[in-house]
Amino acid sequence: MAKKWDAAISVAISMATAGTLWMNMGTADFAVVCLGPWLVMSFWLFMVTYLQHHSGEDGRLYTDNSWTFERGAFETVDRDYGKWINRMSHHMMDGHVVHHLFFTRVPHYHLEKATTALIKGMEERGQGHLYKRIETHDFTHEIVRQFDEEWFFINEKQIVTE
Repeated sequence: MAKKWDAAISVAISMATAGTLWMNMGTADFAVVCLGPWLVMSFWLFMVTYLQHHSGEDGRLYTDNSWTFERGAFETVDRDYGKWINRMSHHMMDGHVVHHLFFTRVPHYHLEKATTALIKGMEERGQGHLYKRIETHDFTHEIVRQFDEEWFFINEKQIVTE
């Protein structure tokens, strides 16, 4: 219950701050200085999170009886957004599988090395097929494609019940 109150207080403070800035800055300045950057950042976070957790037709949907932590982690996707975007984001998108498997043990500045080691170790053990990496340099096109073709559509063949 305390977390709900924390969230409610956080939302109230954020709304009060935004309202105060809007009143003091005026609509045009508030839109340029606050609203525009907030919308861009919100879209970026939504897009990256959505794409990391949706791999298309080869993704699996687990029931409560079939889901395990490891299965869930390997349904996430490492997305390669290009050298510079990967670097600027501290490899959070192209090291996402490691983040899910070892989130308490691998800091973001070691994600690139940890991902390389994970891939090598899995291939040596014949488990390379479990790891997913998708080149997504044209990420805006990909999110539009996902919305158009796969948004909330459940393919019954993807559901794992056991």
